[in-house]
Amino acid sequence: MRTIVKDLICGEADPKLIAHLRDELESRSSYTLWLVGEMGAGKTSLVRAFLYSLGLPDATPVVSPTYTIMNEYRVAADWYAHLDLYRANGSFSLDELGVYGIRAFKGIFVEWPEQGGESETLPPTHKLFIDTISMDKRSYTLVACD
Repeated sequence: MRTIVKDLICGEADPKLIAHLRDELESRSSYTLWLVGEMGAGKTSLVRAFLYSLGLPDATPVVSPTYTIMNEYRVAADWYAHLDLYRANGSFSLDELGVYGIRAFKGIFVEWPEQGGESETLPPTHKLFIDTISMDKRSYTLVACD
């Protein structure tokens, strides 16, 4: 693994954090980012800020996919998937969700990636580790998995 950002302390919508993510992720043809952090660490808020920074209209709600498991967003010509596998169980299937067959995703954001189980894992191109410091501050470490 290659460390890109280590222990950046800021909020989830901080321009420095979003810039690091955009520079690293959007330069690829596609990517899968694992969001690793405790409950309430701001994973969905980070995805929201990132997608809005790419040009997703502010009127488009970016909400937690905890109950739907996957939400999809289109920004210009690119599609993005946001998965939350917290509620995944033994009958869970990424194929049935349409992750593999519906469309090619530029970016896939995965919360609770370990919950999908070994057979239903999307290998990460990157991992973002999020540690809560306070209500509005987190420590972020971004690594590339190539």
